[in-house]
Formats: sequence, C-alpha cells, structure tokens
Amino acid sequence: MPTRRNVLFLLAGLPALSLFGCGGDGGSAADACSPIRLTDDHDCALCGMTVIRHPGPKAQACLRDGRVLPFCSVHDMLSWAWQPESGPSIRVLYVHDLSLTGWNQPSDDAYVPAEEAVYVVGHDQRGAMGHSPAPFSDRGDAEAFAEAHGGDLLAYDELNWDTFRGNGAESGGHGHGGHGHGSSGDNDGNDHGGGNGGHDGMGRQGH
Repeated sequence: MPTRRNVLFLLAGLPALSLFGCGGDGGSAADACSPIRLTDDHDCALCGMTVIRHPGPKAQACLRDGRVLPFCSVHDMLSWAWQPESGPSIRVLYVHDLSLTGWNQPSDDAYVPAEEAVYVVGHDQRGAMGHSPAPFSDRGDAEAFAEAHGGDLLAYDELNWDTFRGNGAESGGHGHGGHGHGSSGDNDGNDHGGGNGGHDGMGRQGH
C-alpha cells in the first residue's frame, strides 16, 4: 500500500511530465506556438526545400500539439492549411510581415498572424515557389506595394484557390497537390515591403 510520502512524490513529478508532453522540443504548447527562428535545419513542411535559402516571405503553422511547421512561402503554408485534414490541427498561422521586413531576407522578428494580414495578390515579385500572396500588417504599405508591383488587395478570408489562378504559379516547378509551382526565379525585391512570389491556384477548405 503506497504511503502518503510516496503519493506526494508522484504528484510532485506531474507538472514536469506535462511539460514534456506539450511540445516536441520539451517546451510547453504555449511557448512552442510562437514563430521559431529559422535555420538551415528547417525544411518546408510541404515541399521539403530548405526554407531560408530562398527569398520572399515565409510562414509557420503552430499546431495544437505544440509543434511548429515551417513553410518556404505563404503559398505553401496555405496549400497545406486548406487541406481538410490540416484544419483541426491548426492553432494559429503566422506569415512574415512585409510592413516590417524586407523581401530578400525577411526577419525572424517580423511575423503577423495570417488572419490579421492584408495580402497583395497578382504582383510581379518572385519567391521560393514562384508567385505567392504578399502579406502586410498595414494596409497603406500593401497599397504602396501594389502601386509599385501590381496586384490586388485581399483580406485573409478572401483568399481561395480561384483568386490565384492566372497569377503565374502554374508555370512549372514543384507540384503540390496537383498544382504547379515555379522555382525561385529572378528577384528584384525591395528592402522593405518586398512582395511574395508563388501562387498557383489554392483551394481554401477553411480552418
């Protein structure tokens, strides 16, 4: 029969055990569900490309189990997020904020929740997978970017497969779910508010 001392000892160990169960790297789910610092060790969760070796805004998906999935482009993150099986696992989606960082080497300190961003679609900038929505936290920055590089402004809830057809992402490269992606092409991105590259059609299943 367990003694009171043994029971107290077991209870004292529970908080530590719960921490290891929340995050894959030993952190809690709350800690893990913030954007991580990207390195050469991080491959895109959709296409497998090394995330930081390509220009353009990146994205990250924080999952309900505490894991964080990196993506080489906003396009790839949305292509993954809009799959029916992905929705239930998503806690929050993050995208690089081009109101705060540049196109060529976006900063790990400049993310915005995907649902809060304004996106420019149909611009002339290229990224890891070709054309992709360019996210901004400030609508004025998005308007200035569209003035310089073309494209239309859309809220997150307005993004779907149809809004990206004809934007040049079907031009080849990697195929994800039957949708062609152009490879990382020439990039004349700016230092600030540089745009995304790489959208073919994406079908938003919602989350």
